[in-house]
Amino acid sequence: MLPDALHTAGVSVTRRGDGGHTLAISGRGRVDLTPQQIRFAPQFLPMFLRRWRSLSPGGLEGMRSGHESLSRWRLDRQTPMEHMRILDPAVNRGTIRLTYERATELLPALKGRRIAASWAGYIDSTPDGVPAIGETPSVPGFILAAGFSGHGFGIGPGAGHLIADIVTGADPLVDPRPYHPNRFSQSAWGKVADF
Repeated sequence: MLPDALHTAGVSVTRRGDGGHTLAISGRGRVDLTPQQIRFAPQFLPMFLRRWRSLSPGGLEGMRSGHESLSRWRLDRQTPMEHMRILDPAVNRGTIRLTYERATELLPALKGRRIAASWAGYIDSTPDGVPAIGETPSVPGFILAAGFSGHGFGIGPGAGHLIADIVTGADPLVDPRPYHPNRFSQSAWGKVADF
């Protein structure tokens, strides 16, 4: 009997609605070198140093997509996001094999099951790993909700409620101040971005 969900330091396994299982190594990732990575390296370096064992160098896919450039673009022309609407990086086959090996070692009942699909994706993150949620003073009325560091599905319902409260002016579900994007503008991080 396979568990519905199991999380270990080596591998995580979650039962899917179709009876299959999703396998992953929590926190494992590749870091694509991009102009934005270089620009914000001082702010992200402490996080990378804490996680260095689970990170490996990526390729140039992030740079080729254009989303991570330092360029500004005119809104009356095609933006990088319109040019490449779906960021679909190549899957690392070595990571897929390692994940499957760890899962079948932990749960022998998975042995012999075929891998039906594999996926890789980009994760937005902030230097402190906490989402940035709040109105941006430079664009009044624009509510930013980004930097979920791969936890969007887990904290999504609460974050959605908080965002709805901010948009509608209702009393917030939780104190929104720790999530406000301006925590990076003038702080120990230095001037990170103009929000």
